[in-house]
Amino acid sequence: MAIHTPGPRAGHGIALKSVRKHVTEGGGGGVFATLNVVPMIDMMIILVVFLIQQFNASGELMLMNPNVAMPKAHASKELERAPMVALTRGEDGKLGQMMFENELVMSLADVNEVKFPSWDIKPLADRLKKHWKIQQRNSDKKIRKNRKIIIQSDRSVPFQVVKMVMATCGRNEFREPNFAIMVGSDD
Repeated sequence: MAIHTPGPRAGHGIALKSVRKHVTEGGGGGVFATLNVVPMIDMMIILVVFLIQQFNASGELMLMNPNVAMPKAHASKELERAPMVALTRGEDGKLGQMMFENELVMSLADVNEVKFPSWDIKPLADRLKKHWKIQQRNSDKKIRKNRKIIIQSDRSVPFQVVKMVMATCGRNEFREPNFAIMVGSDD
């Protein structure tokens, strides 16, 4: 390798003369630039998955509790998002539990007219009042005025218990009960 006299350098091994030539003459590079498509495809897949999760077309409103065999009906209407009270069945034909927004409230065996003669189930009423206060802090006027509640009850839960739950909801600002059902014939 020949020995050259040192000259001004832009960095290790890059002569300023060659940099100047590339800037002034265009460097002799091609007109077309390469574009790496793989990262763009990865990003598009991430965006599509994110949008599918955020904007579900059917709007899954509630989780199906495995201990609730909902009644079947022919007439139905799509439910709007609302707080949910679930009345489950227990094992061996016994009464199950009452849940509000998938949190345990109490056992359904304790729901009767002897313990709650006014038909106001206090543990459920406390949860409803707390949820109503939180709902009133929302900036959306439509959400603040929403008095709907979804009751998801097992077929085996006595109607007396369902009536007491409806009465408790009505006394605690939720006066528009909707019942979760399975669409179809009762065979």
